[in-house]
Amino acid sequence: MRRMNEDFELERKPLTWNYAVSVLKTFVHYYGPHRRLFYLSMTCALAQAAFTTIIPLLVYDAFNTYLPAGDYRMIWITVCLLTVLTILVALAMFVCTKYGHVLGVRMEADMRNDLFAHLQRLSFKYFDKTKTGHLMSRVTNDLTMIAELAHHGPEDMSSALLMLIGALIVMFSINPLLTVITLIPLPFIFLWAYLFQGKMRRGFRAARREVAEINSQVENSIQGIREVKSFTNERREIMRFRRVNSSYRHVREGIFDAMAKFHSGVMFFIQGYSILFIIVGMILMYFDKANVVQIMTFFMYSKSVTMPVMRIVEFAEQFHQGVTAYERFYEILQVSPDIREKPEPLLPSVPFKGDLELDHVTFSYDGNETVLNDICMSIGRGKTVALVGESGAGKTTLAALIPRFYDVGQGAIRIDGVDIRDYSLHFLRRNIGIVQQSPFLFDTTIRDNILFGRLDATEDELIEAAKNANIYDFIMSLPDGFDTPTGERGVRLSGGQKQRISIARVFLKNPSILIFDEATSALDNQSEALVQESMERLCRDRTTIIIAHRLSTVKNADYIYCLRGGKLVEHGTHRELLALDGYYKTLYTMHTF
Repeated sequence: MRRMNEDFELERKPLTWNYAVSVLKTFVHYYGPHRRLFYLSMTCALAQAAFTTIIPLLVYDAFNTYLPAGDYRMIWITVCLLTVLTILVALAMFVCTKYGHVLGVRMEADMRNDLFAHLQRLSFKYFDKTKTGHLMSRVTNDLTMIAELAHHGPEDMSSALLMLIGALIVMFSINPLLTVITLIPLPFIFLWAYLFQGKMRRGFRAARREVAEINSQVENSIQGIREVKSFTNERREIMRFRRVNSSYRHVREGIFDAMAKFHSGVMFFIQGYSILFIIVGMILMYFDKANVVQIMTFFMYSKSVTMPVMRIVEFAEQFHQGVTAYERFYEILQVSPDIREKPEPLLPSVPFKGDLELDHVTFSYDGNETVLNDICMSIGRGKTVALVGESGAGKTTLAALIPRFYDVGQGAIRIDGVDIRDYSLHFLRRNIGIVQQSPFLFDTTIRDNILFGRLDATEDELIEAAKNANIYDFIMSLPDGFDTPTGERGVRLSGGQKQRISIARVFLKNPSILIFDEATSALDNQSEALVQESMERLCRDRTTIIIAHRLSTVKNADYIYCLRGGKLVEHGTHRELLALDGYYKTLYTMHTF
């Protein structure tokens, strides 16, 4: 709910000139790689408008000049020209429709690529406070709206203005008085459109927000479908979805109410425009200020006036949808990564030796509540240390600081005597391996999931990693072996199998520093034994940090650090800590008996 309020406040901030210019520059930038398609689409749109404007003029000349003079040669030429122009209008429309939409789709793909790449650069802190459903809405629905605006915006507006201005110029040259009179309704049409712009824009903003909430709700329920069914809470989830869906329905109904009033008013003016030609024409003919040919020509040109006006008016609706979507897209692009490299980071030619030091490290997620307070540790290369403590003590947070998923607030973390903020992020993270309590497997094959550790690994290296992780025999027992799909989040595998695949992935990565975050806490005894054996094999000659609740799994560590409430309260070997008869012994006794 807090995030929704943040979005709402953001969207209501005033649109300053500098902000508008900045948004426009980034939008125009996406036309660059596809300028040929843009020029082709614009040329055809303008040609279509020009040809459409010329056709009534040829008809006027035929009836007003050639027919009274009996110049049948020019009449036949005019008929041929009308046929050719009609064909050209159709061809221009075909090219404009096809390649204009291709332009929009390619720009949409570029924006989606940029958005996804930018999301990959953002730190954990951004994803901690942003719903995945909201991001999905911006990656899919919003960019489709932007693509439509990118295609139709310049094309419709330029062709509409050309057709409108061209028609009015020709009409003025034929009968200035009739032209001036027929211009009277146009200001009222544009005034009517202006009155509904703000309401429609607010409605489309709210609709985009509600779509994001629907996406978030659906994603949440599907990912937690096992919990929903095991607790028999299907009815509750259905009611929650109905509330979100009902909110979206009310927003959409409000938009359609505004759109109905908007379009009905515009249609009234446009239909009245044709009637105005007839009424004014008859009056001017009575006073000998116009003739039948002029009235007929003006009636033909009425489409060249009303169609552009209708396009411009409809563009207002599309503009609001596209601009609203682009603002949301632009908002994400303006989010700067919290974790930044130095202009010239260190990129050593050899992996870390593995000496790790935490020097008076203090950290807070929100800048208010301190999660870690003045932590000092020293871990020698190749040593195995354990972090123990109750839930919420700060163990996982401390582990997340080492690969710079978050940056320390105060103090420093050093590897091989160098502050980790001086290293290249890629080098730092490439040399740190992490095995989590609930490993994430991608919805692809076992092979692809293991190769995620090192994409250029050979088949022999893949097999060796699987053997080292005690998962090779299981993989070979499957009909498709390494090419067996794992399912979404590894749903087709057991917890122990997923954990061993994630360990195989780290074997391929071959890091200098290892972090095991509750890697065996959710496993049965048999799976734990297999994982424990593969972990011990992986830890050889590497600096290793083990986070565990089961203290029996860490008693053989070279050194143990005890965290409580974000502070380091005890440290030493297993025997030394038991001899202290303090916090560690209490934990050990609690989890052993």
